[in-house]
Order: sequence, then structure tokens, then C-alpha cells
Amino acid sequence: MLEASLSGLAALFTGQAMIFMSLGVAFGLLIGFLPGLGGVVAMALLLPFTFGLEPAAALAMLLGAHVATIFGSSISGILFNVPGAAKSVSICFDGYPMTQKGEGARALGAAAMASFLGGIFGAIALTISLPFMRAIMMSLGPPEYFMMALWGLTIIAIFSDGSVLKGIIAAGLGLLIAFIGMDPVTGTPRYTFGSLFLLDGIDFSVAVIGLFAISQMIKLYVKGGSIVEREINMGHSTVWDGVKDVFKHWRLVLSSSVLGLFIGALPGVGASIGGVAAYGQAVQTSKNPEKFGTGAVEGVIAPEATNAANEGGGLIPTLGFGVPGGESMTILLSAFVTMGIQPGKELITNNLHLVFTMVWIIVIANLLTTGFGIFTAKKFAKLTTLPGTVLIPVILAVCFVGAYSVKGRIGDVVVAAVFGVIGYLLEKYDYSRADMVIGMVLGLMLERYMHISLTLHGKLFFVTRPVTLVMLIFVLITLAYPFIRKWRLSRNGGAV
Repeated sequence: MLEASLSGLAALFTGQAMIFMSLGVAFGLLIGFLPGLGGVVAMALLLPFTFGLEPAAALAMLLGAHVATIFGSSISGILFNVPGAAKSVSICFDGYPMTQKGEGARALGAAAMASFLGGIFGAIALTISLPFMRAIMMSLGPPEYFMMALWGLTIIAIFSDGSVLKGIIAAGLGLLIAFIGMDPVTGTPRYTFGSLFLLDGIDFSVAVIGLFAISQMIKLYVKGGSIVEREINMGHSTVWDGVKDVFKHWRLVLSSSVLGLFIGALPGVGASIGGVAAYGQAVQTSKNPEKFGTGAVEGVIAPEATNAANEGGGLIPTLGFGVPGGESMTILLSAFVTMGIQPGKELITNNLHLVFTMVWIIVIANLLTTGFGIFTAKKFAKLTTLPGTVLIPVILAVCFVGAYSVKGRIGDVVVAAVFGVIGYLLEKYDYSRADMVIGMVLGLMLERYMHISLTLHGKLFFVTRPVTLVMLIFVLITLAYPFIRKWRLSRNGGAV
């Protein structure tokens, strides 16, 4: 094992591998910053350039870009409320309010360090867990995945401080939007109104661009001024304060990383769910849950650590069984084919040094990305003091280009604009955009795994399978926890 680790590190520390990793990280930061793209697009665009390269150099460029998109996406999400990728939506919930308070540099520092620690955790877990993950994955089936999606819906109660009814309405709207298109089981068109464009459904990335980015530009135009007014003292918190926050909340980093690793190892679940679940977990375990949504640094740390650890988790089924842990891992499998690498037992036994090469790539790429984030955060934060007359045209142009780039359809630009208006109205009338996003993320997952569970295990699948029953009990406890906490607070006069 030690020999394979050193061999993997030696393969990476060559001139070619380090140059291509640096190029990959730089490209990933750029693609991550642009809304609607993310790691899948970055890896897909770089894949043709891997032909003819040494395996270590090719993997360094692909994985380096993928790792860098996590923080790149967080930069735009924190500073402009424009998530670069769907999995970074949850970082906007508190990251952008921190920016509005003049704490953008602190939020970026916290995000960079949380991403680094989460990525390191994912790399270490990847190293030690491959022999054991097969048994865990084989014990989970469609009923368990359905319960995980159902657990995600219970987070609605967290975001509905003002009105639970409004939260349910927003989530219901998100579910309706998720169901637009072809039924995954029967193939029946739903809510398409005869439109061929809507047969494919509403792309989640495009909708998110509208809900958060474009709606925020509309709000900024109506309000006038800039995101952060110049009279707000931006020097009262620094990027190093954010770094210290991460170590101060080390338990949150650890629990969020474990969650990200677990979700990443489950094929077909998706990193978007991990970010939302991590945010919900952070709220439920916090001593001051009322601060979330107003600029709590924990709301930045949790999803960022989860997203970073998710990458190591996604590699577990990809390398161990040849089953992609997410969309980006399908690109990696394509690269394996061109390199003549066979995932599974052969990779782990005969090419173990390549596995360790990928582990080292994750570590070093995270180190490069974190260094970039820490030393440039202050300069990026100053962009938020630019007047709206400068920011709005630039951000809108980037948003519309990003929406078009997702699938190359002009209709997606129109969809992004429509969702921008919807997002603005939701915020104006105190309906949670977060609840709507949760409904959209989990809608298709709920439907797909419910159909499969009913077909395979019957109507009582949630009580006939022990693991599913335990998860159902956990879901009920999670759903009841906010109400129990509120009751205890009222009974004890505000003290838990």
C-alpha cells in the first residue's frame, strides 16, 4: 500500500502532470465561476485534450478542473448570489447575506478552507474505504434512496420560519416544475401544453440561474445602489477570520464531510442533494438556528465541506465497481476507456498506483484552489461595491450565456428570464426560494424510486425492509425536531 502510494505520487510529480494539473485547476475555476456550467462541463470540454497524454497527466487535468469548479462556483454564489453550479445553490443561503453585510472576504475564506478540509477528508476516505463500500452499497436499494429523498423534503420546515404554509406552497411549486416533461415510467407527457421544448423538462441549472442570479439583478435594479454600499466597513472581517471560523466549527466540517462522502458514494443521488442536506443538518444541530439565512458562517462551511468530500465519495463506486457516482464521473469513465484502464478489481489490484495518483490529485488540486481562494478573496470581494449600473449588465450577460451554454438552446434563455421574474416575486412576497429548489431537486428522485420500489417490493416497502423502516423513523424524527425544539424554547422561556 505504501509503495503504491509513493508510486502514485511520483507519477504525479512530473513536469507534464503538474503543468496539466495547473491548467486544469485554472480552467475549473473559470468554468465554476460561470453560472450553469460546473464540473461536468469542465471535464467534458477538457476530455479531447487528454488523448495521447500519460494517464497521470490526463487524470490530473480532468480531476484538477473538477475539484476547482467547487470553489469557483462558490465565488459567484457568495458574492453575487449567482451559483456557478446546481450543487452550490445552498451556499447562497448564507454566503450572499454575509456579502451584503460586508463580510464577503470572510465567507470566501471560510469556503476555501472548508473545501480544502472536505476534499482532504474525501481523499483519505477514498483510500481506506474501497474494500468496505461494496457491502454498504449492496444493502441499499430504491426504497432507501426514496427515503433519502423524503428526508430531504423534511428540510422544508427549516426554511419556513415565517410561514410553514408558504414553505409548502413554494416546495409544491418546485415539485410541479420537476414533473414537467415525460413521465419516466409511462412516457406520458406532463404539463407540456403540446410544446416539444418542454418534453425534456425544465433544466435545473437554467432554473437556478433565473431564481437566484437574474432575480437578484432585478432586485438590485429596483433598489438601486450596489450589493455592498461603500459606507459599510469591509475591513471589520478578513479572509483569515473565515479560515479561523472553519477550525472553530471543526465538528461541523467533519459531520458535513461524512455526509458528502456518503451521498457521493451513492450512484444517481447527486451532489445538489448533498449541499441541501448538509445545510439542513447544520441548522438542526446549531445552537442558534435562527441565524441561518441572515449570514451565518456555518451556512457556508457545511455545504462547501460536503461538496468537496462528495468528489472523493463519487470516486468510490466509479473506481471500485465501474458505476459512476455522478454525471462528472461518467466523463472520467470515458477517459478510462481511452487510456485502456478497466475500473473494478483489475484497477485496484493491478493498477493501485493509479488510484493513489487520483488521491494525490484531489489533495494537491484542493491545496492549489485553496491557496488561490485565500489570497484573492479580498480582491474579489471588492467587486461587490461596484454600482448596479456596472454590475447588472455584466452579470445578466454572463447569466444568459450560461443558460444558453447548458444545452445550446435559445429557449433556455427565455426560461432563465421567466424564472428570474418568479424568483423576484417569491422573495418579494416572502416565499422561500430554497424550498422551491428543494422541491425541484427531489421531485424526480422521489418519483423514480417510488415507482421502482412499488414494482419490486409492493405497497408496504417502507415497513417490510428493515433498513427502510429505520430510515423512515429517522425521517419522522427529523421532521418533528424543529417543532419539539420550538416547544422546548417556549416552555423554558428561550433557553434550550
